[in-house]
Amino acid sequence: MNSPRGWLQLASDPAAPISAPHVYDFVYPQGMVEGNAPATVYFGGLRTRAIYVAFWWKTSVPFDRGPSGNKIAFMFNGNGQLFMTLLPDGRLHVLPEYPGDFKWRDPLPNAAAVTLGAWHLVEWFADLSDGTLQWWLDGALNGSHRDLSNRSDFDEFQFSPTWGGNTGNRKRQTDHYWFDHVHLSVQ
Repeated sequence: MNSPRGWLQLASDPAAPISAPHVYDFVYPQGMVEGNAPATVYFGGLRTRAIYVAFWWKTSVPFDRGPSGNKIAFMFNGNGQLFMTLLPDGRLHVLPEYPGDFKWRDPLPNAAAVTLGAWHLVEWFADLSDGTLQWWLDGALNGSHRDLSNRSDFDEFQFSPTWGGNTGNRKRQTDHYWFDHVHLSVQ
């Protein structure tokens, strides 16, 4: 604990929606350098074309998103990844990093912004068989695309909530991401 790169701890939140009071607390210490995650929690060995994940998530208030935003979760393939991130506009975006596909999938125009300090239900679905990529915030569809393509099956899901990119910025304050009750399904 108390690493300059952050850490993960079990925390108590009596207001957690499902597993109260126990939640995962990813701690981003003041001064942490951009491009790092406090920790990584993962589930591997998936070997699937379609993946659905739902989880409860909350940020601290305020939360320093920096100029590049803060990643939340990843879906990995043999030759690439998708990640969901909270960008400075306050909304959830997804970026595939695949050979020949490195373009942001933005939320719908009417997508809700994340309320800092509130528990949110995040759902995320990707199907490589038909190109579907969708995500929901608190039950409302926030993003929908039909152009996802990759030869490799999904093989891992991760919470590795990386702060920003690699520009060398430092956290202005200590921040937190909390996670509660994760559901993961594959086809």
